[in-house]
Amino acid sequence: SMKSSFGSKELEKCLIRLGFMFQKRVGSSHLKYKLTGKKIPAGTRPFIIVIEGRKIYDPHTASSYVRQIKNLGFTEEEILKNL
Repeated sequence: SMKSSFGSKELEKCLIRLGFMFQKRVGSSHLKYKLTGKKIPAGTRPFIIVIEGRKIYDPHTASSYVRQIKNLGFTEEEILKNL
């Protein structure tokens, strides 16, 4: 039961609720959020790069974000509950 549409504001709030910390701007419209206080699976980069200023991401981008967050050890349920 994938949440079909969310934008950068919802994604940022979700990341913060899941324990990510805002790191820095990466380029003009990209923000970096790093996962803190959770063991990161080996070989996984502990951050998510957020494309800023989007009211709604296209379905491909949205599912890519969900997959990236899942790869850091969260369940789909946890992610959707916080989006």
